[in-house]
Amino acid sequence: MTEKKSKEVRQQEILEAALEIFVKKGYNDTRMDDIVKATGLSKGAIYWHFTSKHDLFMALIEHWMDQFAPLLSPGYHAGKSAVKILRDIGRFTLKTFYLNKNWYLAELEFWAMANRDKEIRSLAQRLYQRIIGEFESVIRYGIKEGEFHTPNPTAVAMSIMTALQGMIWFVMIQPKNFVVDDYVTTSLEAIITGLTANVASPVTESTGIPT
Repeated sequence: MTEKKSKEVRQQEILEAALEIFVKKGYNDTRMDDIVKATGLSKGAIYWHFTSKHDLFMALIEHWMDQFAPLLSPGYHAGKSAVKILRDIGRFTLKTFYLNKNWYLAELEFWAMANRDKEIRSLAQRLYQRIIGEFESVIRYGIKEGEFHTPNPTAVAMSIMTALQGMIWFVMIQPKNFVVDDYVTTSLEAIITGLTANVASPVTESTGIPT
């Protein structure tokens, strides 16, 4: 007897299969038949969940955002210093990197399509603004608590986002003698050092981002 799965579980299976195909073939060369083959579902079943390839791609962007949802949860940061939150963001990002590097390759396709599709661009902008907004709230929290000093929290938030997006380079180029953990640690520590440089009592907590 075929196992009956919930709508949410089935959609996630389709999205995970679509992620791999979009990364491998790109949006333009991907066909719904490719996703049908990868999932083992009928074409009708795929279209019951997603009305078109475009609809599926839009859902995939939101699914990508779901992977980082814990970073946007108030409970994730409760009781932590701003420095600890930034370092936890680094740890969480590394965790997602090691679990599925395709999420970082997919980001390239998201932006490529955002450059050509107004609807995709609008969705991508909203999602990225949400992430940057969360980073900015951490910086402002650090300022309020006396941990950080900066005249431009928004620019710092964008710098954090840019640094973490640099992990895409490690997936594509795979540089030798330099590991992604070192990159994330060095990037975030440079930002933290800059934020605490003009504070009377700089935070000296060690980084220790684990592999």
